[in-house]
Parts: sequence; C-alpha cells; structure tokens
Amino acid sequence: MSPTPPIPEDDRRQYFRIKHSVFMTFEIVDEESAVNKGQTINSKSLPCIYLLKELNGLMGGNETVVTSLATLDSSILTHLTNQNNKMSELSQYIIENLALEYNEQVEVDLSGGGIRFTHHSQLPIEQALKIELVLVPEYYSLIAYGKVVDCKKDADKEQFELAITFDQIQENDRDAIIRHIFMAQSKQLRINSKDEQSKE
Repeated sequence: MSPTPPIPEDDRRQYFRIKHSVFMTFEIVDEESAVNKGQTINSKSLPCIYLLKELNGLMGGNETVVTSLATLDSSILTHLTNQNNKMSELSQYIIENLALEYNEQVEVDLSGGGIRFTHHSQLPIEQALKIELVLVPEYYSLIAYGKVVDCKKDADKEQFELAITFDQIQENDRDAIIRHIFMAQSKQLRINSKDEQSKE
C-alpha cells in the first residue's frame, strides 16, 4: 500500500490524541530523501522492526479468517489460535531485546495525524524526520516520515517539546495507531469507572 499524502490541518484535528509509552527512535533526513524513502517505508526499517511488522500482519490475517467465517472447524480454529499465541510470544521476545537498542520506552502524545515528545535538542521548524515506533502492548511496529511543526523549550525538564505531523505513513499503520488509542482510552475509562465505584 502506498504512503498516504499529507493531512490538511483541519483534518488533523479529527484524530484523538493520548499520552502513552512507546518504543521510539528517529533520525533527521533531508526533505528530498524523505520523499524518496517514503515510497519504500517497509523495506527501510530495521530488521527487528520489519519482523515485528510481518508477525503482526500474519496474526491479523489469522484473526480476519476466524472472524470472517460464520463456521470454522474446531481443529482449524485451534491451529490458528496456537499460531497467534506462538507469534505473540516471539513478538514479546523481540520487544524485550528491542528495548536494548531503543534504550527505553518514552512517553509521547500520539494521534493518527502526528506525535509530540520531548527531546534534548532543539530542531528547526519544517525539519524532516524518519520516525520508527513500536506500540505496546500490541507489539505493532511502524515507520512514518514527518515534519517538525512546533518546538518549545520545556523549562521544567530543560528539554524541547517537539510536535511532528506525519506527512507519509501507511494507511494501515495509521489505523493501527487509532486502534491503539481507542484501546488505551477504553482501558482508562474502565479504570476510572472502577475507581468511582470503589468510592461509592
């Protein structure tokens, strides 16, 4: 699937945002390279990122088969379930080792249209970036290209808060981010509901 075009400013507002911890790394690229590399987003990822992405695709395919068929032989269902369990365990193992490369999870403000995070260095507005993310606990990996649209000094942390819009991102990756946000919000709502009930 080809990268999607940049999102108009008005359209970006429709994406829900949420603060969450992810594995992330990014690198500065020139705008021309970003455009060219964006045509082969998947092939330019780190081997472990690419493997995670492929595993996630296989698990998603299995789930699609299970949910799309009205009736499914129990042996086939068991086989697909076992496959997904094994691939999930492999994904977790990769993530545990990935943490060594990525150093640690970072807190970001994430949406389908972009990402905001703190960094020790100031970056110029319009600077093009290549961003690699691993969403947890789904272990979904993705690569996107974007531009810095805001950079402010965080006086408390002596760092800079960077706001990035995604100029190039696979549509299925954007969908994965939106699903990730929805699940995180649903989980938080359940926690809040339990807290309210415990106070009654």
